[in-house]
Amino acid sequence: MKPAKPFQFCFDISFEKNLNAYTPTAYVVENTSDIKYLDKKASKGVLESFGIDFENLDPNSKKILTICESLKPEFIFKKFSAKVKSAKTIADLQKDSKIDFAIRQHLKLNLTPFYSLIVQEQFPLSLNLGPEKDFYRSRVSIDPLDFEPQIHFDKHSEGITYTLSLKENETTFLPMDHKVDILLDEPGWLIVNKKLGQLKELNSKKLTPFLKKKSIEIPSKLVDDYFKNFIPEIAKKIDIEANGFEIELRDQIVSCTIQPVFDFFKNCYYLNLYFDYNGYSFDGSKTKKTHSFVDFSVANEPRIIQFKRNSDENLYTEKLQEIGLIKIKNELFGLNSEAESSDPYINIQLIIDNKEKLESLGFTIQNLKLESKEIITGNHTISASKETTGDWFDIKIIITIGSYKINFSEIIPNIKSKERLFPLPDGNYFLIPLEWFSKYGSLAKLAKTENGALLLRKSNFTALDGISEIDNDLDQIHQAEFTASDLIKATLRPYQVDGVKWLLGHFNSNMGACLADDMGLGKTLQTLSVLVSVQEQLGFTTKTTNFDLFANETTIEREPLKALIVLPSSLVFNWFNEAGKFTPHFSKMQYVGNDRKSLAGRINSTDLIFTSYSIIHRDISILEKYDFRYLILDESQYIKNKNSKIFKAINKISTGHKIALSGTPIENSLDDLWSQMQFINPDILGSYNFFVDNFKNPIEKKQNEEVLAELKNLVQPYILRRTKEQVLKDLPELTEQIYYCDMDPEQEKLYEQEKSKARNFLLKTDGSSPDKISIINTLMKLRQLSNHPKMVDQESEIDSGKYIAVTNYLESLVKEKHKVIIFSSFVTNLGFYTDWCKENKIEYCEITGETPAAKREQQVKLFQEKENPLLFFISLKAGGVGLNITKASYVLFLDPWWNPFAEKQGVGRAHRIGQLNKVNVVRFISKNTVEEKIIKLQENKKLLSDSLLEESYINDEIEANLAYILNS
Repeated sequence: MKPAKPFQFCFDISFEKNLNAYTPTAYVVENTSDIKYLDKKASKGVLESFGIDFENLDPNSKKILTICESLKPEFIFKKFSAKVKSAKTIADLQKDSKIDFAIRQHLKLNLTPFYSLIVQEQFPLSLNLGPEKDFYRSRVSIDPLDFEPQIHFDKHSEGITYTLSLKENETTFLPMDHKVDILLDEPGWLIVNKKLGQLKELNSKKLTPFLKKKSIEIPSKLVDDYFKNFIPEIAKKIDIEANGFEIELRDQIVSCTIQPVFDFFKNCYYLNLYFDYNGYSFDGSKTKKTHSFVDFSVANEPRIIQFKRNSDENLYTEKLQEIGLIKIKNELFGLNSEAESSDPYINIQLIIDNKEKLESLGFTIQNLKLESKEIITGNHTISASKETTGDWFDIKIIITIGSYKINFSEIIPNIKSKERLFPLPDGNYFLIPLEWFSKYGSLAKLAKTENGALLLRKSNFTALDGISEIDNDLDQIHQAEFTASDLIKATLRPYQVDGVKWLLGHFNSNMGACLADDMGLGKTLQTLSVLVSVQEQLGFTTKTTNFDLFANETTIEREPLKALIVLPSSLVFNWFNEAGKFTPHFSKMQYVGNDRKSLAGRINSTDLIFTSYSIIHRDISILEKYDFRYLILDESQYIKNKNSKIFKAINKISTGHKIALSGTPIENSLDDLWSQMQFINPDILGSYNFFVDNFKNPIEKKQNEEVLAELKNLVQPYILRRTKEQVLKDLPELTEQIYYCDMDPEQEKLYEQEKSKARNFLLKTDGSSPDKISIINTLMKLRQLSNHPKMVDQESEIDSGKYIAVTNYLESLVKEKHKVIIFSSFVTNLGFYTDWCKENKIEYCEITGETPAAKREQQVKLFQEKENPLLFFISLKAGGVGLNITKASYVLFLDPWWNPFAEKQGVGRAHRIGQLNKVNVVRFISKNTVEEKIIKLQENKKLLSDSLLEESYINDEIEANLAYILNS
């Protein structure tokens, strides 16, 4: 939910006497470039009035608001008063030195990130906001700013004069000459002349004497003690100028080290050079040229050691550029500075990979420091072994890092979470190379860990792709040899021979397979050819029959194949006929009809047993008792719903080998793929919940290309997908066009009224969401109105613009003697056009969900073999599978729907092998309606179509796009 109005957070810091510290208060104001007053503290009620949900805020806004809450005096009193029951105020608590120290630490731990976030996020800030809440008067500048302390000593006969000044950019000033507010001691934060900045390298308390006077006099007798006690603490950090001291110059580079520096805005570590001049290290990214400090090694004779940078530093920067690094802003180095890096450690990895070369160039490469962590730069080695046990690979991988041997199973949590820093026993860290996440990602996801070893299913062999350390005899599926048998009464095309070899390879490897060729490429013939080849491998059985006491007859028979082929009901007879035509030698039976159970006794002696999905789940108690050699699912998308009775029943059937056949194995979402992979090779993609977390959500919700590629790699050996365009050079041309129809004026008026009602009903302003059934029903009504008002009201007298356009188009096609298929997802809609045919004495064929199987075949035969009828009306759902209509040269869609695959199935009825005509596809769309929006959504989806099967899969987009669909 978006906030009711634009807003921004502002903060004020005011001195809290009870805590003796500056503490912040958070305010919320309407977003404006000119903030005048702060009158609304960011309390829970005020946030709600702005429509702000705390949980939906960005992490840094949540963090700074939480800090402000934890620094309120009442919060602090409550937090620390638990052990002092008698305490009434914070002052009472501070009487206990331990509690007082704890309160100071609490303030420091919260104020430190508070000021950092103010600068980082540029939150508006004021100091000591007055009772008028006039922010514009007390606002301070929050541009990133450092105050650099400088110390000056003048040695004279009475002692030493000690002066401390501050440097802001190139301007040096005395604190006493300016308005300075000390906000925090360490790290030091100041406000100087209404400018917020950090005091570098010095506790702010050291400033206090200089807020009221220019310098401090140190008598001669105290000089030695003062310098020994005070100066060593800061001498190596802060630049010192001195008069009257002996000076030693050090200007030669002793060594150059490389260390990472984190850039918050680019989310990347860049590289910085540090030049050691024998006692002081200059930061290569800073402009500071000299540094001085006092050496006390000789009593009462302190001397100044001055370090001065020289031009030899340029030689080191040139060497870095030789290995491909470029200079980023602030003199830091990296591979690229243009965009936010997806790998924060890319430059650190470069140093580790080039350690030896860099050392040969004169750099000192030690452990790389990342805040509190140190990354080792030493080499690592990998050793691996693999054994095969049954259906599993037993894999051992050992990583040697310095003196440590790490079992790969210990690194798996890092691989899964993409956490590159792996802690070693000595407290240092190993930076996992970036390529390991893709190299070992699938193995880490899919392998089981057992006593330090990794167990991986053989069906997941592609998870080992690219792991060179493992013996790479990994191609578990070899294309089989195949010569078409004389028993196959057909000539296979070259791509069909390849398909048979591919399926036989999976059979020989005991792996399941999904043949996902385009509709019309002969999946039935390829499957029957495989079954012939399999039976020939089985050999023969000898059978002796006794006729009487003395006469026996011995016959030799092929061993029965026992292949159970499961089909949509409408295809059982079609497959039975195809088998009779192509493989007449097979014994076959149709396990369908009311008397089917009486046929069960023949199952064990039959080659091909044809049945339907609906019968499988009804008769599973009978069928699960048999052991089938092959289980084959045609139109296997029927098992896409993992919770369906059909899916559960199919997976109870005992079989040695499995094939799934489908032109569209992914119809709606990746769930379809999981169901079919689970059928052909159980658990290849893990449990469904595992699949959702590791594949479905990253791909469908986050469009993660790496995970999509990983999933493709896992399933690629088990899905063979060829399109017509790839394998059939002689297929006729396919053209597609959209015919936009104007609605009748009265129809348009009615449509707009209903669309307005739909918008008010579905796009509720109270934040609630309508249920899916309401959405579908409401949109259904708009779709119906787009086609014909009579679909919503049978008594309506309003004309349909589309009906007029379609009948005119059909009239022209009939005159030109074209054969035409007309699809609609509404049977009622088809009725208007069949009535038109009757009125105009035009012959037609028709198939809807109500058409019996026998009549369907008769209608197809009539359309295919006779010159008339020219028109074939088919409901989209009924005509999605199993129809071969090669005589049609036009395919008309009267109404679009969300899933373009349903339409593609329809096109495939006509654009297939045996078709000699150019096929023209025409979609009729009513302008300025939900139909037009559907077409655009389909087109958008096709742009994202680089999916597992090189064609788009469609998610449930209805709810996500309601506003788009219902807006003008």
